[in-house]
Amino acid sequence: MRLRSLEMLGLKSFAEKMTLHFPPGITAIVGPNGCGKSNIVDALRWVMGEQSARHLRGHMMEDVIFNGSESLPPIGMAEVSLILDNEDGRGPTEYSSFSEIMITRRLFRSGDSEYEINKVPCRLKDVIELFLGTGVGNKAYSIVEQGRVDELVNAKPDERRALIEEAAGTSKYKSRKQLAERKLERTQQNLLRVNDIVREIERQIRSMELQAKKAERYKGLKRDLKEKEIAWAILRRKRLEGDISRLDEKLRDVEDKLVQLLATLNSKEAEGESIRLTLFETDKEIASRQEALYQQKIRIQTEDQSIAFYKRERSGLDETEKKARSEIGLLREKLQSLQGEIEELTKARESFVQLSLFEETYLKDKESELEKIRAQIRAAISDLEAARHSQIEILNQAAHLRNDLAAAAKRREEICKESDKNRREASEATISLESWRVKEQQQQAIWETCQARARETAVEAARAAESVKEWSLRREEQERKIEELKEKLQESRSRLLSLEDLQKNYEGYQEGVRAIMLKRQREAAFDGVHGLVAEVVEAPEAYEKALTAVLGDRLQCIIVQSHDEGIEAIEYLKRESSGRGSFVPRRLYRKEQRPLPLGEPEVVASLLNMVSVKEGYGEIAEYLLSDVVLVRDLKSGLALWNRNGFVNTLVTPEGEVIDPMGIVTGGSAETLEGGLLAQRRRMKELEAVISELQAEFHGEEREFLSIKSRISESEARRAALLEEDHRLALERIRLEHESLQAKQEIERLEETLRVLDQEHGDFLATDSSLQEIIRDLESKIELNHREKTEKESILTDKQEALSQLEKELSRIDAEATESRVRGAALGERKQHAHINLENRLRAQREIHEQIRARESEILQIAKRRDELDATIEQASSSLEDGIKALQDAERGLENERAKYREISRQLADIQEQVKELRPAVDSAQQEKNQLQLLLSEKRLNLQHLFDTIREKHEVDLQETPAEALDENASEESFLAEIEELRGRMERMGEVNLAAIGEFEELNTRYQFLSQQKQDLDRSVADLQQTIAKLNRLCRLRFRESFEEINQKFQEIFPRMFRGGKARLILTDENDYLETGVEIVAQPPGKKLQSITLLSGGEKALTAVSLLFAIFLTKPSPFCFLDEVDAPLDDANIDRFNEMIKEMSQTSQFILITHNKRTMQAAEVLYGITMAEPGVSKVVSVKMS
Repeated sequence: MRLRSLEMLGLKSFAEKMTLHFPPGITAIVGPNGCGKSNIVDALRWVMGEQSARHLRGHMMEDVIFNGSESLPPIGMAEVSLILDNEDGRGPTEYSSFSEIMITRRLFRSGDSEYEINKVPCRLKDVIELFLGTGVGNKAYSIVEQGRVDELVNAKPDERRALIEEAAGTSKYKSRKQLAERKLERTQQNLLRVNDIVREIERQIRSMELQAKKAERYKGLKRDLKEKEIAWAILRRKRLEGDISRLDEKLRDVEDKLVQLLATLNSKEAEGESIRLTLFETDKEIASRQEALYQQKIRIQTEDQSIAFYKRERSGLDETEKKARSEIGLLREKLQSLQGEIEELTKARESFVQLSLFEETYLKDKESELEKIRAQIRAAISDLEAARHSQIEILNQAAHLRNDLAAAAKRREEICKESDKNRREASEATISLESWRVKEQQQQAIWETCQARARETAVEAARAAESVKEWSLRREEQERKIEELKEKLQESRSRLLSLEDLQKNYEGYQEGVRAIMLKRQREAAFDGVHGLVAEVVEAPEAYEKALTAVLGDRLQCIIVQSHDEGIEAIEYLKRESSGRGSFVPRRLYRKEQRPLPLGEPEVVASLLNMVSVKEGYGEIAEYLLSDVVLVRDLKSGLALWNRNGFVNTLVTPEGEVIDPMGIVTGGSAETLEGGLLAQRRRMKELEAVISELQAEFHGEEREFLSIKSRISESEARRAALLEEDHRLALERIRLEHESLQAKQEIERLEETLRVLDQEHGDFLATDSSLQEIIRDLESKIELNHREKTEKESILTDKQEALSQLEKELSRIDAEATESRVRGAALGERKQHAHINLENRLRAQREIHEQIRARESEILQIAKRRDELDATIEQASSSLEDGIKALQDAERGLENERAKYREISRQLADIQEQVKELRPAVDSAQQEKNQLQLLLSEKRLNLQHLFDTIREKHEVDLQETPAEALDENASEESFLAEIEELRGRMERMGEVNLAAIGEFEELNTRYQFLSQQKQDLDRSVADLQQTIAKLNRLCRLRFRESFEEINQKFQEIFPRMFRGGKARLILTDENDYLETGVEIVAQPPGKKLQSITLLSGGEKALTAVSLLFAIFLTKPSPFCFLDEVDAPLDDANIDRFNEMIKEMSQTSQFILITHNKRTMQAAEVLYGITMAEPGVSKVVSVKMS
């Protein structure tokens, strides 16, 4: 396992990642002081598992992490990886297949650490075991740093032995041995505890076996009781199921009958509804026909009025045509006159210039008037048309109102008849409803009483169940308390038994004392022996250490009657070779009393006053303790002794002792805490604890029995309340069925009354509405008549006004024409002759155009007259058809009314049949309700039976077959057997059913612990055998290695010193396991002497010789030497380097040095520098 490389990151002064490669041979690491060379050794130690920050030259482990510099911040982690060459496969077996082994360690500032081997996380233990026995390790001889040489020289022989062990390869065996010894100690302790527990279980198992047998008998009776109760329940289930089946069959018959009656009733009601619907449809048809008749009358009136209007319009057209023809005649006359004027104007145009201007103005005025009159005529025609349409609408409205009045009067007569019938039916329904309500209230009162009692019962049952639950929880809690007390008692008794066994067997006492006391105990020998000093003195716990420290071995002094008995006991010990013992006679001569410094401030009291002594042994206690003074602490005691010097013994409560000579005894208090007095005190404390636990246990057992009694009472109360609740449930179901029947009948009657009331209200509302409608219609008819008269008067006025406007239009138009003629003539006279002539001719043309317009108007009037004649003829034909259709509608309306009366009669017949069917339906419904009530009661009883069996026995009775039952068996016989079994179970008294499981558990535990005890016995034997084997192996390896190293040491020492001699010697040649190693050296010219007497250089050279001897005996794969050559002069350096070169053939050497000669011997140089303060850098040089 040659060292291949070392990688560092963040360790001490190596802030950046640095890798050092180490080839075979010698590598030197050089550099000035303080540059970080030794940090490389620290890195190697650290990665190999070093846990002491002090050995790494720090105060805390976090000190190894780079803490920053002037230019670099601190790093949060340190990491070092050590890579070992394993090409030869000589590494640990589990890594023999790897060509190299990489060990990595990381440390974070949080304190978390990580270890890896070949990048696989592992434990620190794995890393340490990897190097055991190889000579490599953080404490092995492969790393020798500054000061280690002096330590090796000045080390104690036991410490020096570790190097030999590492070379001998026994360190891993020693580690295994220590592990085995710890295991042996734990195993023996476990065995002691198991023995205590086994004895306790043997005692318990005998008692539990009797309880388990009783519980088995009880379980047998309980099993028989369960079988009988289930058999009885099956028999009762069969009877209930038979009753339910018969009731089901009867209920089906009644339901069939009820269904048939309901079908008939529903059929009749449906038929009635169908007839009612037909009656409603007929009523609608009548209303529709009335509406059609009304519309037909309106259409006839409209047609009649339209014909009259068209005739008046035709008459107006005749008059318009007559006017147009008259205008044409006038225009022709004007044309003839214009011809004469043209001739006259041609001659006199010059004389009428002024008149021409006047005529133009006059013409414009006339044309303006003419346009206004035409606009008024158009407006008058539009008003006339509106008045005509308004008159037609009034005539239509009058006919419509008269028809509505007749229909409303007819409908009001029918409503009055229906209302009378409705009141009779409502009176009958009200009487029946009151009767059913009284009955329903009586049933509701009974039901509420029953329900209140049921609620009370349910509340009481819930309280009882809650009480059972609470008491059960208390019982469980009590059982847990009792179990805890049992465990505490068992634990305390076991501990007390263990201590009593130790006391009884006098474990921890000297061999002679133990032999005397055991013989006295077993054979009633040594009558004059009264006991031990430890058995007659006792101190409070606070001063127990002080008493133990002062008396020491005197606690084991045997108290005898006189010296004769002591001599007898001593002779016995001699004969039996049973060790030694100290004896103190019971009667002692009083020794001289020395004054005690009780007045000093450091003094607490006389120790004798702080202890209690068994009666009759006061002289012994006084003799042993009369000169002992208890002081506050060691510092106070030393101050007191130094101030005065005392012939008394001073002792502190922590057990530190200052004897009269000033000798101070102290240290760890563990040995005092586990002493004989503490052991006896713990026994007394355990006895007091056991007494208290027993008293508490008996009290808790009494409380447990009381709780069980309360649970039984609560369960009995709950069962009675559940039975009462079941009875009340049956009663409520019966009442609910009867109440449901009454409610159904009440609801039906209320619905009937509601419908009748609604119908009556509808009748009243309709009658009131019809009366209002009739009054409104009469008022509207009268208003319509007045409006008709007014409209006719207005129409006549408008027609006369239109006639006046038309006459005024003709007059102004004639005047305008005359003005235009005159203007034209005057214009021609005013202008040139030909222009005046043209104007006149233009006037002539306009007259001709007017004549043509009038002729065209006459043609339009003729055409309109023909259209009106056709329209009048068509309207007259339509009027005749409308009159015929009106007569047909009146006959159809009368037919529908006759049909309505016939359907009303059929509906009355159906309603009478429905009324006769209802009592039969009600009777069948009542019978059905009674059967359902009985059936519900039977089913509830059956379900109650199922629930009881399921709750009590966890058996589903529905799934349990009944084939195995005796056909002759009866419920009474089963009940008798059940009562007998219950009596037998009650006579058995209190039974611990858990005893069976507890017995099996105890038995299993006993078997298990017995097996454990055997296993522990075997483990103890195996471990003792293993330890013995390891001891033999360690002795053999150590002796062989020691002899070989000693031989090599004797050879190397003269080479290093150029003469002289040295050897290694063992401090105890009879004990190779614990012996130390001394170095004896004789440099040239000096006597043989201890190494501690040599000079510094001689010590260093001797230590180096020993290290080289170890290397030659068992070469380590590599070796780090940190400035080991520093104390050597040049001559010794040469010899040192010569040995290094010789050993470098088998081992790899890495030297940290300042010596140039050593540097010259190296094959590779690594220079460590600090380019900046606090940060180390590495420079490598390969020597040729």
